[in-house]
Amino acid sequence: MSIDRKTLKPFSISGKAATPGLQGIWQNELGSTMTITSFDGTSFSGTYSSAVSSGSGSVNGTLAGTLSGDAVGFTVNWMPTFSSVTSWNGLLLTDGNALVIYSLWHLASTPESANDFWESILAGADLFIQVQP
Repeated sequence: MSIDRKTLKPFSISGKAATPGLQGIWQNELGSTMTITSFDGTSFSGTYSSAVSSGSGSVNGTLAGTLSGDAVGFTVNWMPTFSSVTSWNGLLLTDGNALVIYSLWHLASTPESANDFWESILAGADLFIQVQP
């Protein structure tokens, strides 16, 4: 999974179809996968399998998202494994061939005690590449 980030452009100016084909399997640089099973042009849903978690092994969650132009946002609920949600916001980009979502994420989890409140929100970035339409 290799993309030259310098070649990425917003999908809307790529000259491709007006509505992108979001359905399929997307993978980030850590090996987590997002499977979009339903997309109506603005709203989408599916599942997310995280290759990294505070437990051992992968964890799966339910995914719901929306697309507005090139702006994309989606949230994963990690229940019942964890009392937490992760939300990603970013842009739908392309290098002319592959579809890419470049995003920032926030993970909010229920603290085990009041003393853990300060560490209940984490943040980071992800680059997703559609590996199977």
